[in-house]
Order: sequence, then structure tokens, then C-alpha cells
Amino acid sequence: MKTCLMIFLVASLAATANAHDPQQGGDLSDLDQIQIAIQKICPVMGAELGSMGQPLKVHFGDEVAFLCCKGCIGKPVDPQHWQTIQNNIARAQGTCPVMDKPVTGDMESTIVDGQKVFVCCPPCIDKIQDNPKANLAKVNSSRASFVRTELLAKSEELHIAVQAICAVSGQTLGSMGPPVKVQVGEEHAFLCCKSCTSKKISAEHWKTIQANLAKAQAICPVMGHEIPKGARSTVVNGRKIFVCCPPCIDKIKAEPEKYIAKLNQQYAKFVRSRGQQQAHLRNDETLNK
Repeated sequence: MKTCLMIFLVASLAATANAHDPQQGGDLSDLDQIQIAIQKICPVMGAELGSMGQPLKVHFGDEVAFLCCKGCIGKPVDPQHWQTIQNNIARAQGTCPVMDKPVTGDMESTIVDGQKVFVCCPPCIDKIQDNPKANLAKVNSSRASFVRTELLAKSEELHIAVQAICAVSGQTLGSMGPPVKVQVGEEHAFLCCKSCTSKKISAEHWKTIQANLAKAQAICPVMGHEIPKGARSTVVNGRKIFVCCPPCIDKIKAEPEKYIAKLNQQYAKFVRSRGQQQAHLRNDETLNK
């Protein structure tokens, strides 16, 4: 029965793909940003949302979703991508808002204000529709918490990749198990293992780490200018951010989350580029053997 239902659902989505109403341009709401973070991929191409510019908000019947680009407007939804999105939504929701039981992407669901809400059993749908505002608020709270946790984990993953070495031993982070997060003054940093937590920070390794952070950041997140040698910096929420000039520090402190997000974007770009360079080197070494 579930297979038949999925075939019908996908057929319906493909049929309505030409009727969706794209919302282009303008700022996305906080709720939109959360949904994009949860949905993760385009239902047409499977591309990561945000990888091709600002995602486009569309409607499939009563349900809101996001596409990766204008080129996907009017094209049919890929069944596998759609199921992946449903699984992502259910995982972020976690539990049924009525019974607090775990939900999955193949369970019954209902739409409230354009958002899909999964339930543990069909009777819960009526209860949600009797009080949609309260139930949706509960679901959105769970989703927001899920996204915050994911973003923090990703942010720390990028920080570890950029820092590269232990501030005490100089060992490559990850070479001795999961890195250990510590506080150095106001700044967050990572050590290679628990045994290093009782030891002093190496001045030499700390200097290397600061150079690694500056190199990965590359540009001032406020002005977009290249980070000069010996650049000033500030620390917000444990994260060091280099600036092109002192006035930028006040702007960062006024909107720390905004500029930490920009910092993470620069880190991600650096890590991707470094990975590509390493892959090319490995290919060259293979060819030369």
C-alpha cells in the first residue's frame, strides 16, 4: 500500500511541477532559512540548496518547497530526491507533535501553513487540524533546535579542518581520535587528545594556528577586502575573525551570528579548494608511478 501511495504522490508532484508559483528575489524569512537547512537538496536536481544562488520558494499543491535554481522551474520532481527530502523533514521534526512518538518520512502527514507535519498515526491529523497554530509552533521549535545543533556541528567541523593541528602537541587534529574542544582566553580551539588538556599551549603551534585561520578566512567578512599581514581581529562567541580595519570590529560585534556565518562560508570554500588540490596531487603521483 505504501508503494502505491508513493507512486501516486510522485505522479501528483510531477503533474503539479508545472503549476508551482516561484517566489523569486527578496529576503527569505527565518522560517524559510530553517526549511532550506532541513530540506537540504533540490527536489528536481538533487543539488545542494544554496549551491546555485538563493533557493527559489515554490508550491506543490499546498506544500512549500525550495528549488536550487530557475532552471528547475517547470520540471518534474525526482522521486528519490523527494523521498530524501521527506526523510530530512521527518528527522528534523523528530516526534509527532500530538503523541511525542518518533516519526519517519514514510509516515502519514498533513500540511499546516505550507509545512508538512508528520504524525505517528492517522487520528493525530484531526487533532493537529483542530489546533494547527499550537502544533505547528511545537514542530517549528523542534526543527529550529535541530538546525542549530547541525550548524554548530558543521561549524566545529570546519574550525577543526582549518585549525589543522593541536595547539599543544602540534599533532594533526583527528589523528588521535576526536579532537577536544577547549577555551583559550575568549577563543575556542581544539586539542588532539584529552591528555593535552592539562598541558600548556605551545606558542609556536598557536602562531601556526592563527596563520591557518587567517589564510582560510582570506577576506574581511564586512568589507570583502583581503586580510592584510598582521591584521587585527576580534573574538565573538568563541570564534576569531580577522578584519581589514578597526571599524569593522564594531560591526561584527553588533551582528556576531551574521559574520560567523560568513566566516564559515569562507572556511568551507577553503576546505573544498584544499581538498581539490590534494586530489589533483594524488592523481599526479599515481600517473607518475
